[in-house]
Amino acid sequence: MRKAAIGALLVLAAAACDPTTESQVGFTTGAGTGGTGTGVATKLVFTEQPVSTRATFEMATPVVVQAQDGLGNVDTTFTSTVTLSFFANPDSASLAGNVRVSAVAGVATFPNLTISKADTGYTLIAASGTLTTAISASFTVTP
Repeated sequence: MRKAAIGALLVLAAAACDPTTESQVGFTTGAGTGGTGTGVATKLVFTEQPVSTRATFEMATPVVVQAQDGLGNVDTTFTSTVTLSFFANPDSASLAGNVRVSAVAGVATFPNLTISKADTGYTLIAASGTLTTAISASFTVTP
């Protein structure tokens, strides 16, 4: 009886895990509560931060934001619009370029961003619906 119970448990565990799916192998998706590992986005995260740039020039690299679940996994089904705006704007500058983009497989990429005035201490905020917003690292805009 004891061996049968152990064997049944192993079969049940093997049936619940698909080794061809990377996220399941690490047991980071599946049943969960409160969005802490369900694979459904609960927050936004900057994965490519804004870089220091010159006023009115495009940033050298795009800003990238991911929609993640509570365990930090990208929600690849997330395709909603993500909007960037200033969180800290020390010189009342304007932010231009692609500031509203639709995510592709949980990733929103913002190319062509420009800031109109030089100053230090700028930060951006990313928002989308009810997801927890993300605030970027501080960066500088030079003349």
